[in-house]
Amino acid sequence: MKQRKNRWEPDHRASVRHRVAVEAARILYTREMKEYFQAKREAARRQGTVHLPSNREIHEQMLLLAHRLDGDGHEHRLQQMRLAALTLMEVLEPFHPRLIGSVLTGHIRKGSDIDLNVYSDDFDAVCAALGDYAVQVEVVRSRKNQENQEFTHLHVSGQTLGVEVEITVYPVSERHDHPRCGITGGPMRRASLAELRQLLRSDSSEPTPHFAWTSPASLDLMLDWVPELASCRGILQNNYHHLDVFDHTVEVVRGLECMVSAGYQRFGRWAESLRRPVDAPLLYLAGLCHDLGKPATQSYARDGRIRFWGHEKVGAEMARVVADRLGLSQAHTTELVALVDCHMEAVRIPAEQGEPSRIHALFRRLGPRVAELALLSLADMEAARGPAQSQLRREEHFRFVDFLLEQHFQQGFLAHPSLPVSPDDLSDQFGVTQPKLQRRILDWLTDHFVDGEFESSEEGLSLAGDFLSDPRNR
Repeated sequence: MKQRKNRWEPDHRASVRHRVAVEAARILYTREMKEYFQAKREAARRQGTVHLPSNREIHEQMLLLAHRLDGDGHEHRLQQMRLAALTLMEVLEPFHPRLIGSVLTGHIRKGSDIDLNVYSDDFDAVCAALGDYAVQVEVVRSRKNQENQEFTHLHVSGQTLGVEVEITVYPVSERHDHPRCGITGGPMRRASLAELRQLLRSDSSEPTPHFAWTSPASLDLMLDWVPELASCRGILQNNYHHLDVFDHTVEVVRGLECMVSAGYQRFGRWAESLRRPVDAPLLYLAGLCHDLGKPATQSYARDGRIRFWGHEKVGAEMARVVADRLGLSQAHTTELVALVDCHMEAVRIPAEQGEPSRIHALFRRLGPRVAELALLSLADMEAARGPAQSQLRREEHFRFVDFLLEQHFQQGFLAHPSLPVSPDDLSDQFGVTQPKLQRRILDWLTDHFVDGEFESSEEGLSLAGDFLSDPRNR
Protein backbone atom coordinates (compact mmCIF):
# COMPACT_ATOMS: atom_id res chain seq x y z
CA MET A 1 0.00 0.00 0.00
CA LYS A 2 1.33 3.43 -0.89
CA GLN A 3 2.48 5.67 1.93
CA ARG A 4 -0.22 7.98 3.19
CA LYS A 5 0.66 11.63 2.57
CA ASN A 6 -2.58 13.34 3.47
CA ARG A 7 -5.01 13.00 6.33
CA TRP A 8 -7.90 12.61 3.89
CA GLU A 9 -6.41 9.42 2.40
CA PRO A 10 -7.61 6.29 4.24
CA ASP A 11 -4.84 3.92 5.34
CA HIS A 12 -6.60 1.27 7.45
CA ARG A 13 -7.42 -2.38 6.83
CA ALA A 14 -10.95 -1.73 5.60
CA SER A 15 -9.57 0.28 2.69
CA VAL A 16 -7.14 -2.55 1.84
CA ARG A 17 -9.98 -5.08 1.99
CA HIS A 18 -11.96 -2.83 -0.34
CA ARG A 19 -9.24 -2.99 -3.00
CA VAL A 20 -9.27 -6.78 -2.73
CA ALA A 21 -13.06 -6.76 -3.17
CA VAL A 22 -12.80 -4.62 -6.32
CA GLU A 23 -10.13 -6.90 -7.80
CA ALA A 24 -12.13 -10.03 -6.89
CA ALA A 25 -15.21 -8.48 -8.53
CA ARG A 26 -13.16 -7.89 -11.69
CA ILE A 27 -11.94 -11.52 -11.67
CA LEU A 28 -15.51 -12.79 -11.38
CA TYR A 29 -16.96 -10.30 -13.86
CA THR A 30 -14.46 -11.29 -16.55
CA ARG A 31 -15.06 -14.96 -15.61
CA GLU A 32 -11.36 -15.46 -14.99
CA MET A 33 -12.63 -17.47 -12.04
CA LYS A 34 -16.17 -18.56 -11.17
CA GLU A 35 -16.13 -19.06 -7.39
CA TYR A 36 -16.08 -16.24 -4.84
CA PHE A 37 -13.61 -18.05 -2.60
CA GLN A 38 -11.09 -18.56 -5.41
CA ALA A 39 -11.49 -14.99 -6.66
CA LYS A 40 -10.95 -13.34 -3.26
CA ARG A 41 -7.88 -15.47 -2.52
CA GLU A 42 -6.32 -14.57 -5.86
CA ALA A 43 -7.26 -10.90 -5.47
CA ALA A 44 -5.63 -10.78 -2.02
CA ARG A 45 -2.48 -12.38 -3.43
CA ARG A 46 -2.30 -9.73 -6.17
CA GLN A 47 -2.80 -6.94 -3.63
CA GLY A 48 -0.14 -8.37 -1.34
CA THR A 49 -2.38 -8.81 1.70
CA VAL A 50 -4.09 -11.50 3.76
CA HIS A 51 -7.24 -9.44 4.37
CA LEU A 52 -10.23 -11.04 2.66
CA PRO A 53 -13.55 -9.29 1.99
CA SER A 54 -16.93 -10.94 2.43
CA ASN A 55 -18.93 -12.26 -0.50
CA ARG A 56 -21.38 -9.40 0.05
CA GLU A 57 -18.62 -6.81 -0.40
CA ILE A 58 -17.54 -8.45 -3.66
CA HIS A 59 -21.15 -8.73 -4.80
CA GLU A 60 -21.70 -4.98 -4.33
CA GLN A 61 -18.50 -4.10 -6.18
CA MET A 62 -19.43 -6.34 -9.10
CA LEU A 63 -22.57 -4.32 -9.87
CA LEU A 64 -20.57 -1.09 -9.76
CA LEU A 65 -17.96 -2.64 -12.05
CA ALA A 66 -20.62 -3.69 -14.54
CA HIS A 67 -21.99 -0.14 -14.68
CA ARG A 68 -18.49 1.30 -15.09
CA LEU A 69 -17.29 -1.09 -17.79
CA ASP A 70 -20.49 -1.58 -19.77
CA GLY A 71 -21.98 1.90 -19.39
CA ASP A 72 -25.26 2.28 -21.26
CA GLY A 73 -24.76 -1.21 -22.72
CA HIS A 74 -25.14 -2.72 -19.26
CA GLU A 75 -28.51 -1.05 -18.70
CA HIS A 76 -29.77 -2.08 -22.16
CA ARG A 77 -28.68 -5.69 -21.66
CA LEU A 78 -30.23 -5.77 -18.19
CA GLN A 79 -33.53 -4.46 -19.49
CA GLN A 80 -33.56 -7.04 -22.31
CA MET A 81 -32.97 -9.84 -19.80
CA ARG A 82 -35.77 -8.54 -17.57
CA LEU A 83 -38.10 -8.42 -20.57
CA ALA A 84 -37.20 -12.02 -21.39
CA ALA A 85 -37.90 -12.95 -17.76
CA LEU A 86 -41.26 -11.18 -18.00
CA THR A 87 -42.20 -13.20 -21.09
CA LEU A 88 -41.46 -16.49 -19.37
CA MET A 89 -43.08 -15.49 -16.07
CA GLU A 90 -46.30 -14.67 -17.92
CA VAL A 91 -46.27 -18.20 -19.35
CA LEU A 92 -45.68 -19.60 -15.85
CA GLU A 93 -48.12 -17.30 -14.05
CA PRO A 94 -50.28 -20.16 -12.64
CA PHE A 95 -47.20 -21.38 -10.72
CA HIS A 96 -46.49 -18.12 -8.84
CA PRO A 97 -43.13 -17.39 -10.53
CA ARG A 98 -40.52 -15.29 -8.73
CA LEU A 99 -37.48 -13.65 -10.33
CA ILE A 100 -34.32 -13.95 -8.25
CA GLY A 101 -30.59 -13.48 -8.76
CA SER A 102 -28.51 -11.07 -10.81
CA VAL A 103 -31.25 -10.09 -13.29
CA LEU A 104 -33.33 -8.81 -10.39
CA THR A 105 -30.50 -7.12 -8.45
CA GLY A 106 -28.74 -5.80 -11.56
CA HIS A 107 -25.49 -7.68 -10.89
CA ILE A 108 -25.35 -9.20 -14.39
CA ARG A 109 -22.06 -10.03 -16.04
CA LYS A 110 -20.89 -11.89 -19.12
CA GLY A 111 -22.63 -15.26 -19.26
CA SER A 112 -25.31 -14.38 -16.70
CA ASP A 113 -28.59 -16.25 -17.02
CA ILE A 114 -32.10 -15.68 -15.69
CA ASP A 115 -33.04 -17.44 -12.45
CA LEU A 116 -36.70 -18.14 -11.69
CA ASN A 117 -38.43 -19.98 -8.86
CA VAL A 118 -41.85 -21.55 -9.43
CA TYR A 119 -44.13 -23.35 -6.96
CA SER A 120 -46.11 -26.43 -7.97
CA ASP A 121 -46.79 -29.96 -6.79
CA ASP A 122 -47.43 -31.02 -10.39
CA PHE A 123 -44.07 -31.09 -12.16
CA ASP A 124 -45.60 -32.29 -15.42
CA ALA A 125 -47.94 -29.28 -15.50
CA VAL A 126 -44.93 -26.92 -15.32
CA CYS A 127 -43.25 -28.77 -18.17
CA ALA A 128 -46.47 -28.66 -20.22
CA ALA A 129 -46.68 -24.89 -19.78
CA LEU A 130 -43.17 -24.68 -21.29
CA GLY A 131 -44.16 -26.79 -24.28
CA ASP A 132 -43.02 -24.17 -26.81
CA TYR A 133 -39.50 -24.01 -25.35
CA ALA A 134 -36.56 -26.40 -25.50
CA VAL A 135 -36.18 -27.60 -21.91
CA GLN A 136 -33.69 -29.88 -20.17
CA VAL A 137 -34.41 -31.35 -16.73
CA GLU A 138 -31.70 -31.57 -14.05
CA VAL A 139 -32.05 -33.03 -10.56
CA VAL A 140 -29.56 -31.62 -8.04
CA ARG A 141 -28.97 -33.32 -4.69
CA SER A 142 -27.27 -31.57 -1.79
CA ARG A 143 -26.87 -31.89 1.97
CA LYS A 144 -27.60 -28.96 4.26
CA ASN A 145 -28.07 -28.88 8.04
CA GLN A 146 -27.51 -32.65 8.09
CA GLU A 147 -30.45 -33.17 5.76
CA ASN A 148 -30.47 -34.49 2.22
CA GLN A 149 -32.19 -32.13 -0.21
CA GLU A 150 -33.27 -32.56 -3.82
CA PHE A 151 -34.04 -29.75 -6.26
CA THR A 152 -35.44 -29.98 -9.78
CA HIS A 153 -34.09 -27.47 -12.29
CA LEU A 154 -35.46 -26.78 -15.74
CA HIS A 155 -32.95 -25.27 -18.16
CA VAL A 156 -34.60 -23.30 -20.96
CA SER A 157 -32.46 -22.86 -24.05
CA GLY A 158 -31.53 -19.32 -24.98
CA GLN A 159 -32.27 -19.86 -28.66
CA THR A 160 -35.84 -18.61 -28.27
CA LEU A 161 -35.50 -15.95 -25.58
CA GLY A 162 -31.96 -14.91 -26.42
CA VAL A 163 -30.70 -15.84 -22.94
CA GLU A 164 -30.38 -19.00 -20.89
CA VAL A 165 -32.94 -19.50 -18.10
CA GLU A 166 -32.77 -21.74 -15.05
CA ILE A 167 -36.11 -22.54 -13.34
CA THR A 168 -36.17 -24.23 -9.93
CA VAL A 169 -39.41 -25.99 -9.01
CA TYR A 170 -40.44 -25.93 -5.34
CA PRO A 171 -43.48 -27.44 -3.57
CA VAL A 172 -46.45 -25.09 -3.17
CA SER A 173 -46.04 -25.33 0.61
CA GLU A 174 -42.74 -23.38 0.33
CA ARG A 175 -44.25 -20.50 -1.61
CA HIS A 176 -44.24 -18.14 1.38
CA ASP A 177 -40.87 -19.19 2.78
CA HIS A 178 -38.18 -16.47 2.85
CA PRO A 179 -34.80 -18.13 2.24
CA ARG A 180 -31.58 -16.31 3.11
CA CYS A 181 -29.22 -15.17 0.39
CA GLY A 182 -25.96 -17.10 0.46
CA ILE A 183 -24.01 -14.02 -0.65
CA THR A 184 -25.44 -11.11 1.30
CA GLY A 185 -26.64 -13.05 4.34
CA GLY A 186 -29.97 -11.21 4.29
CA PRO A 187 -33.35 -12.38 2.98
CA MET A 188 -33.19 -13.36 -0.68
CA ARG A 189 -34.72 -10.73 -2.95
CA ARG A 190 -37.62 -12.09 -5.03
CA ALA A 191 -39.88 -10.27 -7.47
CA SER A 192 -43.38 -11.34 -8.47
CA LEU A 193 -44.78 -10.76 -11.94
CA ALA A 194 -46.41 -7.50 -10.81
CA GLU A 195 -43.18 -6.31 -9.16
CA LEU A 196 -41.17 -7.06 -12.30
CA ARG A 197 -43.62 -5.07 -14.41
CA GLN A 198 -43.23 -2.13 -12.04
CA LEU A 199 -39.45 -2.46 -12.19
CA LEU A 200 -39.52 -2.38 -15.98
CA ARG A 201 -41.69 0.74 -15.95
CA SER A 202 -39.11 2.51 -13.80
CA ASP A 203 -36.29 1.28 -16.09
CA SER A 204 -37.93 2.85 -19.14
CA SER A 205 -38.08 6.41 -17.79
CA GLU A 206 -36.11 8.76 -20.03
CA PRO A 207 -34.03 11.64 -18.67
CA THR A 208 -35.25 15.11 -19.58
CA PRO A 209 -32.81 17.00 -21.83
CA HIS A 210 -31.63 20.38 -20.62
CA PHE A 211 -30.43 23.58 -22.18
CA ALA A 212 -27.76 23.57 -24.92
CA TRP A 213 -24.47 25.40 -24.47
CA THR A 214 -22.52 26.82 -27.39
CA SER A 215 -18.90 26.99 -26.31
CA PRO A 216 -17.28 29.40 -25.91
CA ALA A 217 -20.35 31.29 -24.75
CA SER A 218 -20.49 35.09 -25.02
CA LEU A 219 -20.96 37.31 -21.97
CA ASP A 220 -24.33 38.39 -23.31
CA LEU A 221 -25.44 34.76 -23.53
CA MET A 222 -24.21 34.06 -19.99
CA LEU A 223 -26.20 37.03 -18.68
CA ASP A 224 -29.20 35.91 -20.69
CA TRP A 225 -29.13 32.51 -19.01
CA VAL A 226 -28.21 33.82 -15.55
CA PRO A 227 -29.20 37.50 -15.27
CA GLU A 228 -28.46 37.31 -11.54
CA LEU A 229 -24.78 37.54 -12.53
CA ALA A 230 -25.18 41.27 -13.15
CA SER A 231 -25.43 41.85 -9.39
CA CYS A 232 -21.92 40.38 -9.01
CA ARG A 233 -20.28 43.27 -10.88
CA GLY A 234 -18.07 45.38 -8.63
CA ILE A 235 -18.37 43.03 -5.63
CA LEU A 236 -14.85 43.04 -4.19
CA GLN A 237 -13.39 39.82 -2.79
CA ASN A 238 -10.81 38.84 -0.16
CA ASN A 239 -7.07 38.62 -0.73
CA TYR A 240 -7.30 35.14 -2.24
CA HIS A 241 -8.77 36.80 -5.33
CA HIS A 242 -7.53 39.31 -7.89
CA LEU A 243 -10.91 39.89 -9.58
CA ASP A 244 -14.38 40.94 -8.49
CA VAL A 245 -17.07 38.27 -8.27
CA PHE A 246 -18.38 38.83 -11.80
CA ASP A 247 -15.01 38.67 -13.57
CA HIS A 248 -13.93 35.76 -11.38
CA THR A 249 -17.05 33.84 -12.40
CA VAL A 250 -16.39 34.48 -16.09
CA GLU A 251 -12.80 33.29 -15.67
CA VAL A 252 -13.99 30.11 -13.93
CA VAL A 253 -16.33 29.35 -16.84
CA ARG A 254 -13.58 30.06 -19.37
CA GLY A 255 -11.30 27.71 -17.47
CA LEU A 256 -13.93 24.97 -17.62
CA GLU A 257 -14.41 25.55 -21.35
CA CYS A 258 -10.66 25.17 -21.85
CA MET A 259 -10.63 21.86 -19.95
CA VAL A 260 -13.47 20.48 -22.09
CA SER A 261 -12.21 21.78 -25.45
CA ALA A 262 -8.73 20.34 -24.76
CA GLY A 263 -10.24 16.91 -24.12
CA TYR A 264 -9.14 16.98 -20.46
CA GLN A 265 -5.58 16.19 -21.56
CA ARG A 266 -4.07 17.84 -18.49
CA PHE A 267 -5.63 15.11 -16.34
CA GLY A 268 -3.52 12.41 -17.94
CA ARG A 269 -4.80 8.94 -17.09
CA TRP A 270 -8.33 10.25 -16.50
CA ALA A 271 -8.67 12.15 -19.79
CA GLU A 272 -10.47 9.38 -21.68
CA SER A 273 -12.75 8.61 -18.73
CA LEU A 274 -13.69 12.28 -18.33
CA ARG A 275 -14.67 12.63 -21.98
CA ARG A 276 -17.46 10.09 -21.62
CA PRO A 277 -19.47 10.93 -18.50
CA VAL A 278 -18.94 14.65 -17.83
CA ASP A 279 -22.05 16.73 -18.50
CA ALA A 280 -20.37 19.86 -19.92
CA PRO A 281 -23.49 22.10 -20.05
CA LEU A 282 -24.29 21.26 -16.42
CA LEU A 283 -20.67 21.94 -15.50
CA TYR A 284 -20.70 25.34 -17.19
CA LEU A 285 -23.99 26.29 -15.56
CA ALA A 286 -22.56 25.33 -12.15
CA GLY A 287 -19.62 27.59 -12.90
CA LEU A 288 -21.98 30.47 -13.67
CA CYS A 289 -23.95 29.92 -10.47
CA HIS A 290 -21.27 28.95 -7.97
CA ASP A 291 -20.75 32.45 -6.51
CA LEU A 292 -24.22 33.94 -7.04
CA GLY A 293 -24.69 34.09 -3.27
CA LYS A 294 -21.72 36.38 -2.64
CA PRO A 295 -23.42 39.78 -3.12
CA ALA A 296 -26.04 38.89 -0.49
CA THR A 297 -23.51 37.53 2.02
CA GLN A 298 -20.66 40.03 1.75
CA SER A 299 -19.56 41.34 5.14
CA TYR A 300 -16.46 42.87 6.71
CA ALA A 301 -14.44 41.75 9.72
CA ARG A 302 -13.15 44.30 12.22
CA ASP A 303 -9.75 44.27 10.53
CA GLY A 304 -11.42 45.09 7.21
CA ARG A 305 -11.18 41.62 5.66
CA ILE A 306 -14.02 40.70 3.30
CA ARG A 307 -16.09 37.62 4.13
CA PHE A 308 -18.82 35.65 2.34
CA TRP A 309 -20.04 33.27 5.03
CA GLY A 310 -22.64 30.84 3.74
CA HIS A 311 -22.54 32.14 0.18
CA GLU A 312 -22.63 28.59 -1.21
CA LYS A 313 -25.96 27.89 0.57
CA VAL A 314 -27.52 31.12 -0.70
CA GLY A 315 -26.10 30.46 -4.17
CA ALA A 316 -27.55 26.94 -4.20
CA GLU A 317 -31.07 28.30 -3.69
CA MET A 318 -30.50 30.90 -6.41
CA ALA A 319 -29.28 28.11 -8.71
CA ARG A 320 -32.58 26.32 -8.14
CA VAL A 321 -34.42 29.41 -9.45
CA VAL A 322 -32.10 29.51 -12.47
CA ALA A 323 -32.74 25.81 -13.16
CA ASP A 324 -36.50 26.29 -13.03
CA ARG A 325 -36.33 29.24 -15.40
CA LEU A 326 -34.21 27.26 -17.89
CA GLY A 327 -36.54 24.27 -17.72
CA LEU A 328 -34.03 21.77 -16.34
CA SER A 329 -35.33 18.37 -15.30
CA GLN A 330 -35.73 17.62 -11.61
CA ALA A 331 -32.64 15.39 -11.73
CA HIS A 332 -30.48 18.07 -13.35
CA THR A 333 -31.81 20.70 -10.95
CA THR A 334 -30.86 18.55 -7.96
CA GLU A 335 -27.38 18.03 -9.40
CA LEU A 336 -26.87 21.73 -10.13
CA VAL A 337 -27.94 22.72 -6.61
CA ALA A 338 -25.60 20.11 -5.10
CA LEU A 339 -22.62 21.28 -7.19
CA VAL A 340 -23.08 24.88 -6.07
CA ASP A 341 -23.75 23.90 -2.46
CA CYS A 342 -20.65 21.67 -2.22
CA HIS A 343 -18.11 23.65 -4.26
CA MET A 344 -16.49 25.26 -1.21
CA GLU A 345 -16.27 21.96 0.69
CA ALA A 346 -14.24 20.55 -2.21
CA VAL A 347 -11.88 23.53 -1.83
CA ARG A 348 -11.66 23.35 1.97
CA ILE A 349 -10.96 19.62 2.45
CA PRO A 350 -7.36 19.62 1.12
CA ALA A 351 -6.61 22.99 2.71
CA GLU A 352 -7.87 21.81 6.12
CA GLN A 353 -6.60 18.21 5.76
CA GLY A 354 -10.13 16.99 6.39
CA GLU A 355 -11.01 13.45 7.40
CA PRO A 356 -11.90 10.82 4.73
CA SER A 357 -15.56 10.99 5.81
CA ARG A 358 -15.77 14.52 4.39
CA ILE A 359 -14.79 13.20 0.98
CA HIS A 360 -17.25 10.33 1.25
CA ALA A 361 -19.98 12.86 2.08
CA LEU A 362 -19.33 14.48 -1.31
CA PHE A 363 -19.77 11.13 -3.07
CA ARG A 364 -22.92 10.45 -1.06
CA ARG A 365 -24.38 13.83 -2.04
CA LEU A 366 -23.21 14.06 -5.66
CA GLY A 367 -22.82 10.44 -6.79
CA PRO A 368 -21.88 10.41 -10.49
CA ARG A 369 -21.35 14.21 -10.50
CA VAL A 370 -18.23 14.13 -8.32
CA ALA A 371 -16.13 14.49 -11.49
CA GLU A 372 -17.93 17.75 -12.30
CA LEU A 373 -17.37 18.95 -8.72
CA ALA A 374 -13.65 18.17 -8.96
CA LEU A 375 -13.32 20.15 -12.21
CA LEU A 376 -15.37 23.06 -10.84
CA SER A 377 -13.26 23.29 -7.68
CA LEU A 378 -10.05 23.28 -9.72
CA ALA A 379 -11.28 26.01 -12.07
CA ASP A 380 -12.41 28.03 -9.03
CA MET A 381 -8.99 27.66 -7.38
CA GLU A 382 -7.05 28.52 -10.53
CA ALA A 383 -9.16 31.62 -11.21
CA ALA A 384 -8.21 33.02 -7.78
CA ARG A 385 -4.74 34.55 -7.99
CA GLY A 386 -4.71 37.08 -5.17
CA PRO A 387 -1.68 37.70 -2.92
CA ALA A 388 -2.83 35.10 -0.36
CA GLN A 389 -3.21 32.37 -2.97
CA SER A 390 0.06 30.50 -3.46
CA GLN A 391 1.16 28.38 -6.39
CA LEU A 392 1.87 25.60 -3.88
CA ARG A 393 -1.77 25.57 -2.78
CA ARG A 394 -2.96 25.34 -6.40
CA GLU A 395 -0.59 22.41 -7.01
CA GLU A 396 -1.81 20.68 -3.84
CA HIS A 397 -5.39 21.14 -4.95
CA PHE A 398 -4.63 19.59 -8.33
CA ARG A 399 -3.32 16.51 -6.48
CA PHE A 400 -6.54 16.42 -4.47
CA VAL A 401 -8.60 16.59 -7.68
CA ASP A 402 -6.53 13.70 -9.08
CA PHE A 403 -7.35 11.72 -5.92
CA LEU A 404 -11.07 12.48 -6.29
CA LEU A 405 -11.00 11.31 -9.90
CA GLU A 406 -9.13 8.15 -8.90
CA GLN A 407 -11.77 7.36 -6.29
CA HIS A 408 -14.53 8.11 -8.81
CA PHE A 409 -13.23 6.13 -11.78
CA GLN A 410 -11.55 3.23 -9.93
CA GLN A 411 -14.35 2.33 -7.48
CA GLY A 412 -12.36 3.79 -4.62
CA PHE A 413 -13.02 3.07 -0.97
CA LEU A 414 -14.33 6.57 -0.27
CA ALA A 415 -16.65 6.43 -3.28
CA HIS A 416 -18.14 3.00 -2.62
CA PRO A 417 -17.36 1.69 0.89
CA SER A 418 -18.91 -1.68 1.70
CA LEU A 419 -20.28 -1.12 5.19
CA PRO A 420 -20.27 -4.33 7.28
CA VAL A 421 -23.70 -3.44 8.71
CA SER A 422 -26.87 -3.79 6.63
CA PRO A 423 -30.51 -2.71 7.04
CA ASP A 424 -31.33 -6.34 7.84
CA ASP A 425 -28.82 -6.24 10.71
CA LEU A 426 -30.51 -3.14 12.15
CA SER A 427 -33.88 -4.82 11.85
CA ASP A 428 -32.71 -8.11 13.40
CA GLN A 429 -30.65 -6.60 16.22
CA PHE A 430 -32.63 -3.50 17.19
CA GLY A 431 -36.03 -3.85 15.52
CA VAL A 432 -35.34 -0.75 13.40
CA THR A 433 -37.52 -1.11 10.32
CA GLN A 434 -38.22 2.52 9.35
CA PRO A 435 -36.24 3.17 6.13
CA LYS A 436 -35.44 6.80 7.04
CA LEU A 437 -34.03 5.88 10.43
CA GLN A 438 -32.10 2.98 8.91
CA ARG A 439 -30.60 5.39 6.36
CA ARG A 440 -29.60 7.88 9.08
CA ILE A 441 -27.88 5.16 11.09
CA LEU A 442 -26.09 3.68 8.10
CA ASP A 443 -24.86 7.09 6.92
CA TRP A 444 -23.61 7.87 10.42
CA LEU A 445 -21.87 4.49 10.65
CA THR A 446 -20.32 4.90 7.21
CA ASP A 447 -18.67 8.16 8.23
CA HIS A 448 -17.05 6.38 11.21
CA PHE A 449 -16.18 3.37 9.03
CA VAL A 450 -14.29 5.30 6.34
CA ASP A 451 -12.40 7.20 9.06
CA GLY A 452 -11.13 3.85 10.34
CA GLU A 453 -12.97 3.91 13.67
CA PHE A 454 -14.28 0.35 13.27
CA GLU A 455 -13.99 -2.57 10.84
CA SER A 456 -16.20 -5.47 11.88
CA SER A 457 -19.95 -5.97 11.88
CA GLU A 458 -19.89 -6.47 15.67
CA GLU A 459 -18.13 -3.15 16.23
CA GLY A 460 -20.53 -1.41 13.86
CA LEU A 461 -23.59 -2.80 15.61
CA SER A 462 -22.17 -1.69 18.95
CA LEU A 463 -21.86 1.86 17.58
CA ALA A 464 -25.38 1.62 16.18
CA GLY A 465 -26.56 0.77 19.68
CA ASP A 466 -24.83 3.90 20.98
CA PHE A 467 -26.56 5.94 18.28
CA LEU A 468 -29.98 4.57 19.20
CA SER A 469 -29.44 5.03 22.93
CA ASP A 470 -29.03 8.78 22.40
CA PRO A 471 -32.60 10.23 22.60
CA ARG A 472 -31.59 13.03 20.21
CA ASN A 473 -31.26 10.46 17.41
CA ARG A 474 -34.71 8.86 17.70
